[in-house]
Amino acid sequence: MENSFLGSTLFIFLIILVLITIFGIFYLYFTTRNKERMALIEKGMNPNLANSDFWLIVALIAIGIPLGLLFSDWISSDGGPLWGFFMAGLNIVMYYFIKSRRSKRLD
Repeated sequence: MENSFLGSTLFIFLIILVLITIFGIFYLYFTTRNKERMALIEKGMNPNLANSDFWLIVALIAIGIPLGLLFSDWISSDGGPLWGFFMAGLNIVMYYFIKSRRSKRLD
């Protein structure tokens, strides 16, 4: 009976820790974003962060990892996660070259 109580208490404690961690991440994200925008406004710069490519890079990583895992499964390799990270990195490198080529055209 003690083991069951200890297991359920540990499970509840773990859920509380996960929820506090998620709340802390969101809190830090929004407060940091607000401070960064205020600093940009004080310097006279445009505080619009919608033009950043952060979410595009996250999407490329999110596409590259499953493609690498599928490729690893297709070639029957044991290095599945390695191929996933390799393909995600390859997507980011391709993004860098496409962005640099696009910036050269605009100049």
